[in-house]
Parts: sequence; structure tokens; C-alpha cells
Amino acid sequence: MSTLSAIVAVVKDPALLRSISFALKTHGQAVEQFNDWTMASEAISRAECVILDTCLPPADLTAGLSLASRGIKLVVLAEDDRDYGRGNRQDICVLSKPLNGPDIANAVSALRRNP
Repeated sequence: MSTLSAIVAVVKDPALLRSISFALKTHGQAVEQFNDWTMASEAISRAECVILDTCLPPADLTAGLSLASRGIKLVVLAEDDRDYGRGNRQDICVLSKPLNGPDIANAVSALRRNP
């Protein structure tokens, strides 16, 4: 039986991925980093929370957004005004890029507090 991973980040931009990882680690949160959906698939299967970049290919983004229906919390990093959360504020937090300070750590913490 596998245990839940703290956080999985799937972000295309390597610099943004490093920044997210650093921000979460400074707030005491473990994170597994990936810049490709396929490479992240095993980690995602045991994830509690997934950080998903909207710059991923459309098929990967669609697959990522469907995780919320399986009970996986999502932080979506958006560059536009589209409603990626589809009104689901309990399991999906949409953050607009560029991120500020502790945005990502606050979003993950808020999602974790939701049952």
C-alpha cells in the first residue's frame, strides 16, 4: 500500500518549478518536481495535492484538471482569466501568474485544511 506524497508540482518552466519547490520547502512542505505530465504520472497516483501549470499541453492540462474529481487537491497556475476551478473552491485553487511571495504555500495549506 503506497502512502500519499505531500505535493507534486507539474510545471513546464524550470525556473518557476525551482521557485515553487523552494517556496514550499521553506514552509516545511515536501514537494516532488516534474516538468512533464508523463514523468509525473506515478507520483501523481499517490499525491495529496498537485500543482498544475496551465502552460502544459492541452491534453495534459485536461488530465490534470480531472484529478479533482478523484479527490486530489489542485493548485492551478493560470496566465488567463479562464475559470479552471469550475466553481470548485474546495478542491481547486487558481493562482494567477506571476506569483507573489508565499502565494503557493498559502494555497496548498488552505487546500489541505479542506476535508
